[in-house]
Amino acid sequence: MVEEVVSAVNQTLPNSGGEAVNFTAYSAAVHKVVVMVNAGILALLQLMNQQNSSVLETHKTAFLCFCVFVLFYAVLRVREAMDVRLRPGLSPRLVGHTSHMFGGLASLVLIHMVCATFSLVLLILWFLWLSFVVYDTISEVMIYSKTNKSDDGLPQFPPV
Repeated sequence: MVEEVVSAVNQTLPNSGGEAVNFTAYSAAVHKVVVMVNAGILALLQLMNQQNSSVLETHKTAFLCFCVFVLFYAVLRVREAMDVRLRPGLSPRLVGHTSHMFGGLASLVLIHMVCATFSLVLLILWFLWLSFVVYDTISEVMIYSKTNKSDDGLPQFPPV
């Protein structure tokens, strides 16, 4: 069963009834992983800081980058939570994917402070994840644009 969902720009986006529930479950799982990884690495850095007091002093720039990424992540996470409840559709999913990417980058910066080689391996995996998300989003937009074209090639908009 396919239902029509109204997106932020007043265009309809077809999706199945369980798609929003599936994305919400996926998004919540990703956010839990990001928070747990960041908390674990921060705890590891604190333990390393007790043994060697120069860990955060030598990585001040990396820690500042981590703080900026976490700020973007938190703002986008709040925006995603508000958008999912108010306007289901493509916009909350884009905000959600973007927040996941910033959370992953924040984790990579922290992991780089502990082990640079491992962070490079994870950076490659992060780029694979990014490319999959971009491909999935572009294919969804392309499918949407093909289904909403009229005979004269102009997109159809619902009546106001």
